[in-house]
Amino acid sequence: MDASDSAPARGGATPFVDYPASAALPGWREAGSGWPLLLLHGWSVNGDAFLGQAALAESGYRVIAPDHAGHGLSRLRGSPAASIASLAADTAALIQHLNLRDVIIVGWSMGAMVAWELMRSEPGLPLAAIGAIDMTPRLVAGPDWPHGLYGRYDAVQADQMAARIRKDWRRLAPSVAAGLWADGRQPDAGLVARVEAMNDQCDAVALAALWEDMARQDFRETLRAATLPLFHLYGERSRLYAPAVGRATLALRPDAGFATIADTGHSPHMERPQAFNAALVALCDQASTR
Repeated sequence: MDASDSAPARGGATPFVDYPASAALPGWREAGSGWPLLLLHGWSVNGDAFLGQAALAESGYRVIAPDHAGHGLSRLRGSPAASIASLAADTAALIQHLNLRDVIIVGWSMGAMVAWELMRSEPGLPLAAIGAIDMTPRLVAGPDWPHGLYGRYDAVQADQMAARIRKDWRRLAPSVAAGLWADGRQPDAGLVARVEAMNDQCDAVALAALWEDMARQDFRETLRAATLPLFHLYGERSRLYAPAVGRATLALRPDAGFATIADTGHSPHMERPQAFNAALVALCDQASTR
């Protein structure tokens, strides 16, 4: 990895300010005061995954990164009933609490499902566009959708994974984290340490419930019927989703924006934040014209 494109450490040149969770709201972090850009993290990490995007505050954005229930600042809000719908409800409550308007929501991995659920179940929210980072609308593959996780994931494997999470999440976490990075490349040691710290701040019960619920989701019709501008960013060398996943997802809504970040895997925003940020800003600009 080129050191010039690595993410800043916590408390870098453009630091986030943290806000604790409450009974009614998830915890969140934010930087800047411009156009609201709400970043939704993936499964088993937290909003610190977007440290490299805090720099977008200098480009006219109010960057907001909440922590989902069972994760990071919101770890104690986790429960066995955690679901994509409950995370979406939390996000909607935060948007209303902060009185945000014309919000661009960008979800990474599980966070993309949360963003799509918001579009489906909260049509009254003042959203401007929905973006997704390296995600499929259906995690489980099937005859009509060979574009799930690894291209072959099924419901039985999802149940087995949930059982392993409940049994010993700490032992499982390193193998999960290894899937974040570009195929054939060793990640920066600092990134590995950041992900380990985020994994340690998760509640295994909530993680298992969310994994099971992700396996039940199918957002293909939601994307086809979307009235908001959509866009997608994919890692060129993702270990989780082959290039065909991005093409198939784009085909559901061909007018959506699309970008591939070279030399990155499932976490392009962490692996090459500067390149990712440039692509994200371009897609946000395109979405604003639609």
